[in-house]
Order: sequence, then structure tokens, then C-alpha cells
Amino acid sequence: MTLLDARQLVTKKVAELKDRVNKLSKKPSLVIIRVGEDFASGKYVSNKVKKCEEVGISSKIIHLDENISQDEVEKIIIDLNKAKDATGVLLQLPIPKHLNEDYLTNLIEDEKDVDGFTIGNMGKLSLNLEGNVACTPRGIMTLLKEFKIDMEGKDVLIINRSNIVGKPLSQLFLKENATVTIAHSKTKNLKEKIKASDIVVTAVGRNNFLSAQDFSNNTTIIDVSINFNEAGKMCGDVSKEDYDVIVNEKQCHLTPVPNGVGQMTVIELIEQTIEIAEKGESK
Repeated sequence: MTLLDARQLVTKKVAELKDRVNKLSKKPSLVIIRVGEDFASGKYVSNKVKKCEEVGISSKIIHLDENISQDEVEKIIIDLNKAKDATGVLLQLPIPKHLNEDYLTNLIEDEKDVDGFTIGNMGKLSLNLEGNVACTPRGIMTLLKEFKIDMEGKDVLIINRSNIVGKPLSQLFLKENATVTIAHSKTKNLKEKIKASDIVVTAVGRNNFLSAQDFSNNTTIIDVSINFNEAGKMCGDVSKEDYDVIVNEKQCHLTPVPNGVGQMTVIELIEQTIEIAEKGESK
């Protein structure tokens, strides 16, 4: 078994996406609305901008003061919905608590909702209709298919029930004919469910939440979380000290942190922006 390192796949995808951009008559544009000075948000936004440059699409950051009113953010989103030079629009989360996250996210038109978070796009996913899909679940599926990991008939456990990861990911696994269980903070006998699963997706957000002893042999483990340990080093939910045992002794597949799911999330965001542009030109 192996570490499911995303770096080679991302390099390949960047080359493919460059070619697709060159075939378009108009360069796609990703607009990112950032509110406030959240440190992690700043890092995520800079990674997205860097990847846009690599692929050859334009990006624009609308950086707003953390005390901005809801009405002002609403007006910006409505204007972007009308703007012909904005292919995809996203509201970088989290946003300050005085702003209504759900309301503002759902103001973005479904066609421009490059994050796949609107009620319309989530509903289309549930009904198996074409629409934009949340980028982290998209990235997980791309990574699994790249490494030729069979999902059909497999028992999948997703330890997350969020609208960003758990719920959309469950729909994508169902499309691949997997049998899906969603676990959360109230789930009983979690460790037993982990042992009984063929594929485990963990997005808990706790360093060292899982170790080698928690998994059965030959399990595929997708670690979505980005945490930081006491030394300030990036890590996931799965103990890094156990990587060697998990991969070599227990013969499991494992996405590393960093260089795993996080890399895929950004590249899927870029690809979805290009897809929106391609659909627009084919109309």
C-alpha cells in the first residue's frame, strides 16, 4: 500500500488545465471575497491566487473590513452575479459572526458558485443532477480514482457531517455504489465502526485523534483535517508517528498531511472555475 501523495497528480492537472484555458476564447476569472483578517483565510486565499496564476486564469480578491455591514456584502455579491468578467465567485469562510454566512453564501448564483455550497447546487448533487460540487469532496474522489482505489460495494465511514465535507462527500460515494455511514460527535462505538470500514474519511480537526491501532489492515484512510501540533507543524487527525506502521505493516492507503487532500481542494476549485467558463462558451 502507499501514501496517497497528491503532488504528482496536481502537477499533471495543472498542465491539463493550462491547455483547457488556452482553448477558451476568454480567460476565466475567479473572484474571492475575504472579510476580516483571519490568518488561515489569508493563507488559503494566497494559495488559491498562486494556483490561478500557474494555470493561467485571472483572480481578484475583494478584501473587506471585518466590521463591514451585511447590506454592503450583499450588494457586492449581487453586483458580481451580474458581472460578465466574474466566472466564479466564492465567499472565503469563516466570516465575522455578525454576518449571516448561510444567507450570503446563497446569494451567489448557482452557476457562479464555484465552491458548490448553495442550496441549489447541494440539491442538484442530492438528486444526481449536474451542478457545481464542493471542492474538497471533489478532490477526494479525484485522488481515489487516480490511485485506482475501488469504491463499488465498499463500506465507507465519513467522520464528519458538515455541509462542506461530510454531506456532499456521502453523495459522491453513493454515486460510486459505495455503502456510506456518516459518524459525528454523538456516534456510539466509533472505534468499532472504523475497524469495520474499508474506507475511512476523517475530518474531525484533532491532532492525533486516530492512530495505527484504530484501523484494520488494508483500509483506505482519507485524512481531511489541517491541524497544527505544539511545535506549529501541520498535521491531520491521524498520528504522523504511525504513518510507517499504517502504510507498511497494516498495508493501508493513507493521504498525508500536508500534500494530500488540501492540495486537491485548491486544484478542484480552479478546475471548477474553468468548467463554468467552458459551459458558458458552449451555450
